[in-house]
Order: sequence, then structure tokens, then C-alpha cells
Amino acid sequence: MSNENKTDKTYSDWNMQMWLGQQSYDRGKYSVAQQKFQKALRDLEALHINDERLAMTLNGLALCYCAQGKHKESDPLYQRALSIDESSSQHGKLRLAEDFSNIATHYRKQGMYERAEPLYEKALQIWEAIIGEKSAEVAGCLNNIGILFCKQQKPLEAIALFQKALNINGSVFGIKTKEYAGCQVNLAAAYCSLNRCEEADALFEEGIRMLRYTVDPIHEELVEAMESYAVHLAKVGKDEQAASIKHYVQEFKKRNKL
Repeated sequence: MSNENKTDKTYSDWNMQMWLGQQSYDRGKYSVAQQKFQKALRDLEALHINDERLAMTLNGLALCYCAQGKHKESDPLYQRALSIDESSSQHGKLRLAEDFSNIATHYRKQGMYERAEPLYEKALQIWEAIIGEKSAEVAGCLNNIGILFCKQQKPLEAIALFQKALNINGSVFGIKTKEYAGCQVNLAAAYCSLNRCEEADALFEEGIRMLRYTVDPIHEELVEAMESYAVHLAKVGKDEQAASIKHYVQEFKKRNKL
């Protein structure tokens, strides 16, 4: 086989591994996705590629580590990807926004809230300027900042962002999607923290029902939603139901060492 054919095959393999990795990640199968992205990374390294394709691969692998709580492994990958995208031309700004958002979430999950917020704001500014205030990326970023505000005990600010994100997601994706449902659950959790339990109740039920329909049972987003729902159920006196859900969450985290 000629060198040119070998290169074509390796690049084709990289494309396939990236696709498989993304499919596994979207379904919440993070260890499987990790293996695919690792293979994709080896393929690119064999070709000595150091462009946006490498940044995409590094981000994919870092997200898998982050979802599994392996933050020490994900941090250098995020930084490598950011370095590549920062040196890109003007058309690379959207990739840069994704880097900022990914690293912000990486910090948020570790409780580094002051480091996360300015990165989310940078990502939001880029997305609003380039693709508009009603885009899916903007909705996702508003949702993430809302989660951050909840962690910082600022539920009123979070509610305003969740409501805005919910409206955008309804327009972009529709109301029977995981994006809309996930935002409903986050809004419900914010209401619950303010003891506005009646407003939270319907949002929790609708959001979790749709998440169960649209994502795999092992998906991180569904598990986190169930955790928030258990807090709500305990608050409204449904202790037995809350205990059952808490047990499910604990067993899941134990199996996945989270």
C-alpha cells in the first residue's frame, strides 16, 4: 500500500472513530466513547496532524474523562485543544467558544465557580455575535450559567436564564426533546430551592418523563435530573419515593465510580 493510500485509510479510520465516539458519548456510554476518541487521537498522531481536527479529538476525549469525574486526565487535553484553536484564523472563533464552554463546565464540576463564570461569558459573547441570540449554542450556554448560579446560591438569576434558554430550545428543538426537558428540570430545581414547590412539580414530572424517553437510562443528565427530583420529593413529603430514587442514583454512581 502506498503512503498516500495509508494516509487516506488512517484519516478514514479517524472519521469513523470520531463518529462512533460521539454516538457513544451522546448515549451516556462514556467509557466506550473514551476508547473511540483515544483511537482517533492515535490515528491523528500517526499522521502528525496538529490542526482543528486534533483539537476536536482532544475535546471529545476530555469530555469523556470529565463526564466520568476524571478531571486530572481531562485538564491537559482541554488546554491543548484551546492552544490549537487560539492560534486558528478568524473562522475558528466558534471552536474557541466551544473550548471556553467545555473548560468552564470542567471547572464548574470541580466547584471552581469563579474560574468557570468568565469562560461561560466569553463563549456566550462569541456565540451571540456570530450565530445569534436565538441559537442552540446560546441556549446551552445560558442553561450552563444558570446551573452555575444555582451552585452559587443565586436561584433568581438562574431562573431568568433557564426561562430564556427554555424558550430558545422550544423554538430550535421543539418541546419533546432532551434539550427542552433538561432545561425544564433545571428550572424546576431552581424553583424548588426557593420552596416554590408547586411550580417545580409539573416541570419535574414533564422534564423527567421526556428525558426517560429521549436518553439512555445511564445518561449523566438523567441521573442528575433524578437526583434533583429526589430532593424535591423529600421536600414535599414524598419520602418513600424520594428514598427509592436516591438509592437508584447511589447505585449508579457506585457502579460508575463517580
